[in-house]
Amino acid sequence: MRRFLLHTAILAGIAGVCGALVVGFGLFDVSARKGHLPGVSWVLHTAFRNAVELRAPSAEAVPDLSDPDLVALGARHYDGACRVCHAAPGEARTATVRAMLPAPPPIREAVADWEPQHLFAIVKHGVKMSGMPAWPTDRRDDDVWPVVAFLTRVPDMTLAQYEDLVAAPERTEQGDDTTVAYCASCHGADGRGRDNAHIPRLDLLSEAYIAATLAAYRSGARESGIMRHAASTLDDTDDARLARLFARQDGETAPQPAPAVDADLVARGRSLATGASPASTKVPACAACHGPWPQRLSADFPRLSGQPEPYLRRQLELWRAEERGGTARAPLMHEAARALEDADIRALAAFYAAQPPE
Repeated sequence: MRRFLLHTAILAGIAGVCGALVVGFGLFDVSARKGHLPGVSWVLHTAFRNAVELRAPSAEAVPDLSDPDLVALGARHYDGACRVCHAAPGEARTATVRAMLPAPPPIREAVADWEPQHLFAIVKHGVKMSGMPAWPTDRRDDDVWPVVAFLTRVPDMTLAQYEDLVAAPERTEQGDDTTVAYCASCHGADGRGRDNAHIPRLDLLSEAYIAATLAAYRSGARESGIMRHAASTLDDTDDARLARLFARQDGETAPQPAPAVDADLVARGRSLATGASPASTKVPACAACHGPWPQRLSADFPRLSGQPEPYLRRQLELWRAEERGGTARAPLMHEAARALEDADIRALAAFYAAQPPE
């Protein structure tokens, strides 16, 4: 046994010396012009597939991905963050991307043979040594699912359909301002969110609130992989300029079709929002800060009336879980939302979504 241990130690020492020489003298060729040794690619890909399947959420955890608004949101993020490597459906990758090792596969090939829960794991966690990055934040799983919803549609999507999905609305008065066009692709040229239920209306918010929110996304104080990517392309000057473009100006709020509402749910939400409900002993009256108001109390408090119901519901869930921040007033909302039950959140979201924009 001693002889075996001695020989093992000697071999380990030799291997360590050889490894040090390879590293120290640059003997290992890291050039992207040369592939791996035979069998290495198979080992790496097999390890990748098994690792994804092991760490992916269960199939039961996959939400409903059929919502076209969810698909549209995911497509627009993909267009800004992922298209550069994987191209659009039916689009050729650039020569530079094809020269990478490993080369990012065309998006149709990349999503083939993966279930939605596996795509979620890949998008969220990325892939080491492949150029595939992790999601910009390790929180907000709900932010990842729109991209997965889009990816599930890729196999049957034509390039023309993709371009229609991600096209930015025209904003002729801004000319060729690509920054504005990028924001407008989700939020609309008028800030109304292009009637997407998962995107907030900016035309209902103040300049100060929008500028502060963009800065919070960029710093990471407010979590969102989608918005952190978008805000990372901006600076303080852009924040102020975009806030002026998209924020509501007095008297300029565009009308919107009245949403279908559950009258009983709206009535319960009204009671909660105005402090008339017995539950108000646990939940502060939302209207004190967020309206509806005869007159705005502060530009630092966002208007909620007229915002999409799914968006409002998700934000309240994030506040309750203390997974949303962004401003110095965030602790107030954490405290206010802590006692909300699921039914309260549904009622408040329904009430505010049913109110005419202020």
